[in-house]
Amino acid sequence: MKFNPNCKNPGACEDCRDRCIQDIAFLYGMSEEKQLELLRCSAHKVFQRGDLLFHEGDRVSSIVIIKQGQVKLSTYEADGRENIIGIFADNDTIWEGVFSGERTYPYSAVCLTTTYCCFVRRSDVESAISDPTVALRVIHMLSDKLHDANERSRILSISEPVKRIAAFLIYREKRSNEPYITLRLDDIAGSVGLRPETVSRNIRKLVSEGLIEKVGQSGFRIPDFERLNSFVED
Repeated sequence: MKFNPNCKNPGACEDCRDRCIQDIAFLYGMSEEKQLELLRCSAHKVFQRGDLLFHEGDRVSSIVIIKQGQVKLSTYEADGRENIIGIFADNDTIWEGVFSGERTYPYSAVCLTTTYCCFVRRSDVESAISDPTVALRVIHMLSDKLHDANERSRILSISEPVKRIAAFLIYREKRSNEPYITLRLDDIAGSVGLRPETVSRNIRKLVSEGLIEKVGQSGFRIPDFERLNSFVED
């Protein structure tokens, strides 16, 4: 079922709200009545490719639930070079700053596609985690986030560019709900700490060896996970 982009009053849209409830991991186990209470003042918004959800340094006021689309979290060096912290897609939630001592975002969030989001107020979320069931879910989610951060660090530690790129594509494929990975070369480069020309050259090598397949202008498919994993680990 698709997010409703024609909702005239998104913050009060029961249709959209019910779908948000189903996909917020830390709400699992909470009664429907409490879920509706938490989301009563939520806001549903539509963003276009290139739009910013928030800037680095903005105050953390909400958690952001990505209903559809792709969003990248980035920081920038003094020379303008982009470092991509992560790429989030359907049903992912940007929420870490809500539970930390920091009150501002340490990165910017930019939409890579048309993106539908639900914003839930920080104050409402903080109230909700007083429920033991919700608090336990938050602990589980923090553990998952730590595991994800460790996986991204492992990828960046791979010295051979071609294997680093292959490992990143495996990582993205596992996180994707789509039949193939859709990312621009610049976004792959920013994610793995390599120059776009280095990424392009090594993507061609992976394609020529049959380890990945090109799909359209910026899509990639992995035909054999075991073979690509063996290539990375060899």
